[in-house]
Amino acid sequence: MKTKFSAIVDLRKKDMQKCEREIMQNENRIADKHSQIAHLNQSFEKLQIPQNGSFDCFQAFEISKRAILYEIEIAMQELQDLQNTKSALQERYKHLNIEYEKIKFLDKKVQDEVIKELKYREKIESDEIATMLYNNTLGGIV
Repeated sequence: MKTKFSAIVDLRKKDMQKCEREIMQNENRIADKHSQIAHLNQSFEKLQIPQNGSFDCFQAFEISKRAILYEIEIAMQELQDLQNTKSALQERYKHLNIEYEKIKFLDKKVQDEVIKELKYREKIESDEIATMLYNNTLGGIV
């Protein structure tokens, strides 16, 4: 049954679903970032100090080590940003859910009132019909 709140209910539900999709996408990005950090950590652990060779080999090792550590640091910062985004999205979802439930409650209340009014009218009409039928049967006997 459509009420004046039905369109708003649909709109709030779509907003909530959009936020749910954003949360899932953010969760996927967080998982990807964890995977990237794990891969970078493995790369760092696989680095081996040159046992022999020139000083250039040792410098190349140090440069590689610093580059990987820098990438890990950047990835950790991006992960922190994603975690902050996750918190903001969850807060937004909570707010949208509350708004949706409020409008849904009002919509249900209006629907219940309409149904109550229809049942009351039906009762009145059936009483009138019963009264008319009763009067017709009395009129036929007399």
